[in-house]
Amino acid sequence: MENELNKNRLLQGIRLFLFLSIATAAVILFFTISEDTIEQLKKISPLFLALTFLSTALRFFFDIWRLRYIIEALGKKLSWRGAFHFTMGGLPLGAITPMQVGGIPFQLYVCKKENILVPEGSAAIFTRGLLSAMVLPLLLLPIYYYRQFLTSGIMSAILKYLTIFYGIVAILFFFLLTQTSWLQRKFGRKVKGIVMFKEVFTNEFMKRKIVFLKAYITTFLSLTFYFLTAPLLIRGLGIEAPFFEVMILQIILTYAVNFMPTPGATGLAEGGAVAIFKHLMPKSVLGVYVMSWRFFTGYFGIIVGILAITEFIREKWR
Repeated sequence: MENELNKNRLLQGIRLFLFLSIATAAVILFFTISEDTIEQLKKISPLFLALTFLSTALRFFFDIWRLRYIIEALGKKLSWRGAFHFTMGGLPLGAITPMQVGGIPFQLYVCKKENILVPEGSAAIFTRGLLSAMVLPLLLLPIYYYRQFLTSGIMSAILKYLTIFYGIVAILFFFLLTQTSWLQRKFGRKVKGIVMFKEVFTNEFMKRKIVFLKAYITTFLSLTFYFLTAPLLIRGLGIEAPFFEVMILQIILTYAVNFMPTPGATGLAEGGAVAIFKHLMPKSVLGVYVMSWRFFTGYFGIIVGILAITEFIREKWR
């Protein structure tokens, strides 16, 4: 019965994701494509499109390596193939669930197949998100330095929101790690997960500081290549736009959509991209750019992820 319910939820998530993706693309392209679109696309730069593909590939390459370093910092080993299945296979499953949590059961199962226990796998998943959040403070200084690029009040407001929100998260995280004894006395087993993570953090990560640092560096590199997608793609479509401005807008949009309630942030991510990039290019090419941007930042990884899951299932049944 439970398996049937999970299957129904999965199918509902797939249907909703496909509906939102197709509907969003249709609406954006309908209102932006015109006779001028073809003329603008004649300016396409194959070199910058190739660099966009390369940047996307390097993003996933370093994402896979950072997972291996996280697992190593836990005192375990994860094969390259296992890390590939974990990282890429989680993308399509995450895309069909709100806040991209649908990939977690699959990722834990991949860990189990390589003798990594559920608490350790859960710690690795949480740490991946934590390291990504820990990159933002390094980015805030250059973003505020180049804040003249934030020409709209909305973008300035979003930046302030992100600064306050992630600042509160950082303070809360510090509090949880330093006050676990008090929390345990007050809330008992309700904070078991926090206590377990603190034990992992102090007993494992702090014993392997160099490996943990490598995980942070590869996280930074993975996100850097991700943030390069927008400026490279804009040049690839033959649009002249300030490189750093586009990159900063991509950073802000990325962190803003992390907690969107729709499956894979579908619809909201595209709408946000239309809103923040529209002043940088003619309307005739805006829709093509946004859907191309969405392909590189989302759909490409989902396609590779489906192939990764298929390969994993075939290996399981051999």
